[in-house]
Amino acid sequence: MANVTHIVLFRYRDNISWTKLESHFRDFAALKHTCLKDGKPYMLSMRMGKNTSWENFGRGMTHCFVLEFASEADRDYYLIKDKVHHAFSELAGPLIEDSVVVDLKDGALFDEIITPTTSTSGLTLYETNEKLMDGSCHCKNVKWEVNLDDYKHIICHCRTCQLLGGGPYSCNAVVDKDSLRVKEGKLSVYSYTGASGHVYHHQMSNPDKIIVRTLLLDGGEKMGLGGEIFAEGKLGWVSSLRDALAS
Repeated sequence: MANVTHIVLFRYRDNISWTKLESHFRDFAALKHTCLKDGKPYMLSMRMGKNTSWENFGRGMTHCFVLEFASEADRDYYLIKDKVHHAFSELAGPLIEDSVVVDLKDGALFDEIITPTTSTSGLTLYETNEKLMDGSCHCKNVKWEVNLDDYKHIICHCRTCQLLGGGPYSCNAVVDKDSLRVKEGKLSVYSYTGASGHVYHHQMSNPDKIIVRTLLLDGGEKMGLGGEIFAEGKLGWVSSLRDALAS
């Protein structure tokens, strides 16, 4: 299995003092030893330095950080679950004006080919790297874990989600019902025929699936966007929200 290289480019704000930057770089370098998984450091290597390229293609990025992990699982743990990294990121955020992040596996120039298998029911199945995540409700009385196929939000703009959450859309993942395990507390269960719903209900049209609200997961705020559904219900200002707030 090829190692995973995690490349981060930052452009720091012009008004950040050298003292703050030196402390920030020192804390960043320490992550190689302070980020632990199962009680042990899991980052294979870290390199960092100031951008010295003269080609003028750096898009204003001032510094580069190259982190190497033994697997995608270790990289994902660093990004999603590592509390030391999360604490560092919260402190680093105000220093950073812009960023670019890319990951690679050495020699992997095309998408991996996944070999399908056939289940006993005749359905075609594909091997997936399931990603276990913990989640909880706001009051923490109910806690669960769920296996995701990918660390991505699926945004739903349907009217049901808007009414349930009181917001313009919801962030979700559709998983097998058996992928969700309640670890603490008891879910209030209800079912209805609708376009989408909560972590604790499933659509009657597909009783084997369940919709997980991904922002209720620990590290959900770090997940990327995988797609959107029911775009016809999107509120008119959602797509231009960033531009509207910047003006």
